Amino acid sequence: MQHPLRPSLAAAVAASLAASLTAQNCYENNAQCFSFAHAPEDSDRLQTGLNLRSKSLRITGDLRYRLRLADTSTGHPYNQADQTAARARVKLEYQATEQARAVVEFNFSETWAGSEAYSDALTDENYNKVSQAYLDVQDMLGFGDEWRIGRSEYILGNGLILGSCDFLQYPSTFTGAWLSRNFFGKTGEDGKPVDGPLDVEAFVFDDYGPLQTQIDGTRYFGGTARWTFRDCKCAESVGAYYLNGTRDGDTTSEDWWAGAEAKGAAMGLDWRIDGAYRGVNGAKDRTAYSARVSRKFDGIIDEVSFTRTDAEGAMHVNPADFNSAGLLHQFAGAWRSDLDTNQIGISLKPGSDIDVDLAFLTLDRDGAATEQGELEFDIIVGKKFASGVQASAGYGIDDEDRQVAYMQVTLFF
Repeated sequence: MQHPLRPSLAAAVAASLAASLTAQNCYENNAQCFSFAHAPEDSDRLQTGLNLRSKSLRITGDLRYRLRLADTSTGHPYNQADQTAARARVKLEYQATEQARAVVEFNFSETWAGSEAYSDALTDENYNKVSQAYLDVQDMLGFGDEWRIGRSEYILGNGLILGSCDFLQYPSTFTGAWLSRNFFGKTGEDGKPVDGPLDVEAFVFDDYGPLQTQIDGTRYFGGTARWTFRDCKCAESVGAYYLNGTRDGDTTSEDWWAGAEAKGAAMGLDWRIDGAYRGVNGAKDRTAYSARVSRKFDGIIDEVSFTRTDAEGAMHVNPADFNSAGLLHQFAGAWRSDLDTNQIGISLKPGSDIDVDLAFLTLDRDGAATEQGELEFDIIVGKKFASGVQASAGYGIDDEDRQVAYMQVTLFF
């Protein structure tokens, strides 16, 4: 999926799904979700190369400080909570052997005095825990298998169903086991193996991670498959997934999810389509889709996009979908209720390494729920400075004068 923002704002909340279904790059595994900042390439980081009992140790992390301000006019309810929050993460990756790697990540969060609580940054309480701890093993059983076992971030349904929302400082993690394998690989002309077009994965996990203690966890099982086209110019890949509650855990679930996605490019346009179905035990089943087309340009205008989303009821488990229905986040995510949106996104590069992202949205709440705003405008401005610090500011307003603003500085190390 193409990212409309340049490195200084690459994962920015680029104007809702119009820019967020691509802008945030939240929809690929291992990507950071909606952090208003994009991690630099590995070449920009210091490689420790320490020799321990493990073959090597790689240390990365980030420090982030953010201020949120909100306001609303009389008679138009909105979460006016103002927060000043800080977060620090340190990730340790140990290459124990040629095939086995261990990952441990620590997360520290806090709010400044007088601030309202902000996700894992609780009022008058520092958060200081291990957020990820897993092993990743290649070819453990000798048939090209790859295993991930432990507590890990994970994305399913392109973040609109399951994921880790980095922007909301709510990095959900899931404890379980994932088994994957690539098929139809071959040997290249240089004698080295080349991955095949089909990736298949099976998993079992629960959604009761350390950063979501207010959630009663449920166990799930399922699988994913993705076919990558090598010689087709109009399509890049097509994938599908299945998720089912096991009826086990602190709470039980008999719901199931199935979805499909495809992306590619044709006639100068990048496109992406996502669809999902939720079978609800004892209630009406639900469906949702999102579709996006975009075009890149050379010059001040970097990209223009149009996105359409529609959901017939809540589809999510623990989603990573902040700003998928506007920066105000008044309806939560695009697939969290009976909501449909139309979104126009424009990404600008005015120079001096500054990125500007604009979004214009229409929001239509179906059913008996309160409509709140029907129109919204968002803007995000970001810049990466020579010091390596990335700064960004965002502002959103709807047709009933609900307003929100964010200011943030981030340093990756």
